[in-house]
Amino acid sequence: MAIRKPSFLISVLLTVLVAGILGVSILYYQVAPQIPIVIAAMAVALYGFLLGHKWKDIENSMVKSIAAGLPSVLILCMIGILVGIWVLNGTVPTMSYYGLQLLSPRFFLVSAVLICAVASIVTGSSWSAISTMGVALMGVAYGMDISPAMAAGAIVSGAIFGDKVSPLSDTTNLASATAKVDIFEHIRHMMWTAVPSMLATLVIFLFIGFNSDFVSTDLSQIDELSQTLKEQFNLTPLTLLSPLVIIVLALRKTASLPTLTLSLFVAVLTTFYTSPGTSFGEIMNTAYAGYTAETGVESIDSLLSIGGLSGMMFGVSIILVALALGGIVQQVGIAQALIEGVAGFLHRKGNVILTTVLSCMGVNAIIGEQYLSIVLPGQMLESAYGKANLHPKNLSRTLEDAGTIFHAAVPWGITGAFIMSTLNIGMEYALFAFICFINPVIAVLYGYTGFTLVKLDKK
Repeated sequence: MAIRKPSFLISVLLTVLVAGILGVSILYYQVAPQIPIVIAAMAVALYGFLLGHKWKDIENSMVKSIAAGLPSVLILCMIGILVGIWVLNGTVPTMSYYGLQLLSPRFFLVSAVLICAVASIVTGSSWSAISTMGVALMGVAYGMDISPAMAAGAIVSGAIFGDKVSPLSDTTNLASATAKVDIFEHIRHMMWTAVPSMLATLVIFLFIGFNSDFVSTDLSQIDELSQTLKEQFNLTPLTLLSPLVIIVLALRKTASLPTLTLSLFVAVLTTFYTSPGTSFGEIMNTAYAGYTAETGVESIDSLLSIGGLSGMMFGVSIILVALALGGIVQQVGIAQALIEGVAGFLHRKGNVILTTVLSCMGVNAIIGEQYLSIVLPGQMLESAYGKANLHPKNLSRTLEDAGTIFHAAVPWGITGAFIMSTLNIGMEYALFAFICFINPVIAVLYGYTGFTLVKLDKK
């Protein structure tokens, strides 16, 4: 039986079905994303059978997709182990303690955005910024009685901005390579959308900070939390050596797993000094099950009862089933059918930009994988930019505007699973990751107004 290509109409309907399954299950029934993703994968696979695809081919595509995502799974597992040890040896308590001394409730959200943006720019990794400064800032948020969802949204917004404009970022390099544009030319062109999106995000968080209940946080409560951290943990600069290792090695472009491994080694060594009497067995138990805080202060116990390999299994399971769904979608050819189906719509520059944005967001929402959200639309729409007399750097910028940026707001995506597991937060964080929604809108506005769009050099 010959394999047939999916039609554009059926692909649209199937996409709506997948979005409906995920939306109703997650938003209405408020269930975890894993089972809805599995149900969606079954629906897409069934359509694949109707087109003539064999199970073996679908299975191989799932395995191939999962294999491509295994480095992210290993990094997530290593970060879970590392965060547990960071609480045990005092790293997270130390960063939280000094954060409580330096930050004010009114400006906390804006400060969180800026701090994580800087950390992400210098390391080239939103994951590094979230798992280091982000974890510490969540501690400060608990101490100031600030909504954890708002705090996580601010952390994510800053980290994603930094990752987007850093020449060290893998996704930034991928977008420029996909569109065949010089990396620094790509970053300069991105500033036209990234900076206004960042400024708008800062204004929103500043407005929230000045108009929310937590501006009147009882300073005596902060003093109590600070005192509890000081009494229960050994707060010393020595505990900051491990995160410092991550920053230094990231600047040297060392691979993630070796970087995290060396950071973990340093964290374990410092534990014997900062937490005297701790046995190696206790360290291994914490590495697996995470740290359980029993300080008697609810907010601190809630913050510091985190980490461990087992604590990351929720995020790992999301990544695995999302990648499996992505593999099926690729095998069946739904993404390609959708992009090819709108080819006739691409006669205006604004339509080209809008199609790119919707394609990137669609791949993110259906597959949950940011690399594919850059590569697939980039490859499919490259010729459309030439026909519309648009320079390739417009393509590379738009791929980031809706690929890299929007990906973080998809809770069932790889980065979304990482955010929820690392920051110990639910899917509600996505509602406050404002930059993820502002950036694509600005990209579309520029597309239809022509503002900052660069024409193709006839030479």
